Amino acid sequence: MIPYTLLEFEELTSTNDFLKENQTYFPHFTWIRADVQTQGRGQYDRTWQSNKGENLLFSVLLKQVHANDSDAMKRWIMDTMIDVLQSFGVSPHFKEPNDLYVNDQKICGILIESMSMEHVFDVVIIGIGLNVNQMLFHGINATSIKQQTGLSLHLRDLFILIVEAMAKAYPRYL
Repeated sequence: MIPYTLLEFEELTSTNDFLKENQTYFPHFTWIRADVQTQGRGQYDRTWQSNKGENLLFSVLLKQVHANDSDAMKRWIMDTMIDVLQSFGVSPHFKEPNDLYVNDQKICGILIESMSMEHVFDVVIIGIGLNVNQMLFHGINATSIKQQTGLSLHLRDLFILIVEAMAKAYPRYL
């Protein structure tokens, strides 16, 4: 299993933005989680809305990833998140560009951002928003683990489970 660093916050503007602004201070495979993001976002600068303390909002910092590995990196994230969700009895499917859906409802959004020099991504930041315990979604077509299964999950325990699954799977992909 690849070693990792974990940092957790009550509130951040965005876990991705925090890592972008501070990436020089953190090693490869640093994970950041916040109970709430005040300016969370998804693909194409769409807003990511989440009730405080009900969902997982986190990002991981990768360093020195070869540009040719971008598809493998995406598969690593998708496959691992699908495996974790299936372990709770949720059967998601991948929907382009970077989302997981259950039937026609979004359960997980993924935002991949990179900074590169020629053929190597110096920094890749992957943000993940996973709907866990939220029951009501206003104006968006979304679902959560709790809506799908009735299970109310402890967010930190689920976060550690995901990080460890990602750390274990990483060498098989990258």
